[in-house]
Amino acid sequence: MKQPEDKFTLDVFEKRPRGRPRKPHAKSGAQRQREYRARLKNGELSSHRNGNS
Repeated sequence: MKQPEDKFTLDVFEKRPRGRPRKPHAKSGAQRQREYRARLKNGELSSHRNGNS
């Protein structure tokens, strides 16, 4: 049992969620895809990833 004022000792029974924590302003897959297509349309990206046009 830890004291209520103790902010540094980990509680033995408190479990953290699995995996990497989410960012507060994470984009959805649809938002990322929309921005990617807009960049392709504007010519900011080439359609080939290896640099060959």
